[in-house]
Amino acid sequence: MSAFNYLANEDLDKPIPGAPSLTLDSSPEYWFLYRYFESANLDRRHELIDLYGGGVIEGYQLHRLRTELELARSDVEAKPEQWSVLVGWTEESALIETEDWRTVNKSEVNSIIQTLLDMIKYSEAHGAKFVTSGD
Repeated sequence: MSAFNYLANEDLDKPIPGAPSLTLDSSPEYWFLYRYFESANLDRRHELIDLYGGGVIEGYQLHRLRTELELARSDVEAKPEQWSVLVGWTEESALIETEDWRTVNKSEVNSIIQTLLDMIKYSEAHGAKFVTSGD
């Protein structure tokens, strides 16, 4: 499970060479940021950055994503170097006894946030489309 996030011009299947891009896996860092992605999401019929689906993030939706990522960056700064995040459940039943907690590293989360913000900045400056493509 992963989502390749990249910038494209007219051909949405072709990333712009040299433009920032980022692959997000089903990692603790992704699951920490997931709530910010979904807080930015204006279309609740789909996930904004989906490990299984895809789409184009543009206009006001891109603005909302930037706003939430800036909030995430502020929240991360107040955290210790590592902390635990709920990534799912170890069994089919979602119970407190089956919660799956994993460790997040502050530097990794900050790196992801910065890359996504760089992508948004590039998109806005060059009129590029922010594409997310999950597998």
